[in-house]
Amino acid sequence: MKIKLKGFILVAFILSCTFLSGQAGGAGNVGLSRGESLFKENNAKDAVQVIEYEILNGQISDNSYNFLGLGYYQLGEYEKSLDAFRRGIKAQPENVKILSYNMGNTFYAIKDYNSAINCYSDALKADPLFYDALLNRANALLMSGQLVSAKEEYVDFLTKCPDNPQHERIELLIKALEEEIARREEEARLLAEQNKAQWEEYDGNLSEKQNDDFMPFWEEVEGGFETAGKTGEHTEWEKIHNENPDLLADNKNEQKLSDSDHAEKTNDSDWEEYENEGSAVVVEEEAVTDEENWLTFSDDELNEMDELAKQSREEHEKWLENERRRAQEIATREAQARQREQQSALEEERKLREQMLEDMRKSEEERRKKLLEDVANSLQGSDSTNLTSGAEDLIDYDLEGELD
Repeated sequence: MKIKLKGFILVAFILSCTFLSGQAGGAGNVGLSRGESLFKENNAKDAVQVIEYEILNGQISDNSYNFLGLGYYQLGEYEKSLDAFRRGIKAQPENVKILSYNMGNTFYAIKDYNSAINCYSDALKADPLFYDALLNRANALLMSGQLVSAKEEYVDFLTKCPDNPQHERIELLIKALEEEIARREEEARLLAEQNKAQWEEYDGNLSEKQNDDFMPFWEEVEGGFETAGKTGEHTEWEKIHNENPDLLADNKNEQKLSDSDHAEKTNDSDWEEYENEGSAVVVEEEAVTDEENWLTFSDDELNEMDELAKQSREEHEKWLENERRRAQEIATREAQARQREQQSALEEERKLREQMLEDMRKSEEERRKKLLEDVANSLQGSDSTNLTSGAEDLIDYDLEGELD
């Protein structure tokens, strides 16, 4: 079904004119000041200057501030328009109904929908039967994204104004809002379930990575140290010293015995040579005696050598222990670094997926929101007696087809 939103703005305009004419106090320009007459003649530029002069000189009527605010509105000077309505509410609190309503329309024009809602609410407080303010407040709620409250306001408006010419169109808008609210609720539910599933997948992948990568690497490091320890007690020592220190003393003792036998034989031979050669034998004997002293070690010396060898082994074992501890620390840091990298990669992937889904969701939401806002704008009434521009901008929507 197509909704042809034609003529509604003109209808709202006629209703507003009637209201303001009553406020003005008669037909035509009878009873109006010069500035108000200029405004009625659609000369907003001169009207605002004259009305400002009239207010400055105390020539203030019930509609002076209202016409002044509407004149600035027509000129697109919205801040001055808001200032005129505020001044009017302060100076003429008895006119808060119409001044707040038109100030709400100005806020609506500059897309400050929350302020517009407050102004329409003030107008309804002054007159609960002012249903134009109720309809415009529903439009502002829709534009601010408060779809549930907007739907309730439209329902309330139709209840209080069942004979409104836009009744059928507003009913279709209410139906479209109900469908949009249900769609968003379902979308939020599915998104929550999807986020939960993604987090569970993320946690599962993280645990699996810890089991597959971190622990085997640690066990590999520990296994390497255990294998190295079983190869030989003095493996590293032998590599450094190129011999087993435990056999050093035995080798020295065997060397000592061998050298002693050789020395005895040498001494016998030297004695004979001493008898024949004299001083030459003495030199030879001294050389042999010196060699024998160099190869011979006392028990204290051997014990000292053993103690030095023991100390050397202990120092080397301490060095190996420090190297083992350092390797373990390095392995731990590397495993933790890999874990952080995996966690960061999973987090980045999750954020990317969420961003893509969010972009798609926002794009579709903006499209639907634009359709609803266009309808709300077409329903927005204005109490400016000479704002006919826009009444000819007729909108033809296939609302049901677009929002399904």
